[in-house]
Amino acid sequence: MLETVVRQEIIFYVMGIVFGIAVIAKLISYITVRRMVKAASEIHKSNQRLMRLIKAKFEHASMVSDKVQNVEAFVEKYIYEYKVLGVRLSFWRSFPKKAIWLIVLLGVVGIFTSFQLEGISVLLLQYLQWTCIWSLFLALLHFLAEENVRLEATKNYAVEYLENVCVHRYAKANQAASREEPLEEPEEAQAEPIVEAEAETPEQKRRNEQELRIRAILEEFMA
Repeated sequence: MLETVVRQEIIFYVMGIVFGIAVIAKLISYITVRRMVKAASEIHKSNQRLMRLIKAKFEHASMVSDKVQNVEAFVEKYIYEYKVLGVRLSFWRSFPKKAIWLIVLLGVVGIFTSFQLEGISVLLLQYLQWTCIWSLFLALLHFLAEENVRLEATKNYAVEYLENVCVHRYAKANQAASREEPLEEPEEAQAEPIVEAEAETPEQKRRNEQELRIRAILEEFMA
């Protein structure tokens, strides 16, 4: 079975498909990360989906608990979970690196199998040539793209904005809300006794009249 696959050069087609998917994944991740760092540098006015999500989630977290304890971890979480075309960005970034190892593995299988079948032959040299070309090309793409640097810059821009702008803004809003709440409670507390006093006034009058009548009768009887 393996001999047939090697002789018919099916491994070449598989390696080519893996290489093509890896190039597409690298382009998607590169373009996405480049847009992310640009949006993060203008996060205060950016409408990019990830930046809007980070700002909205941070606002919600600040309203629930007065302060987000670890802003850096907060931003890293949403960057990691960010999806492009329904797939996480982390997959698009990591697939080219995995594809290098897969191409090398397929190439080694083709080289050793062709050597067992034909010795040092044109088929063996072809496997060796294309394995080196595709794996080296993907390795250059991986190291020259500088995606890690751009992602780090994206995180730094977002963290700086949240810590220096949003934290103080939401802290002031929470303080203002906490000051307004105690002012409303005494008014409600004062309103209740007034209603109760108005409700109890007729009963008190009746009791007072009854007491006066009883005292008058007792005074007449004693006299």
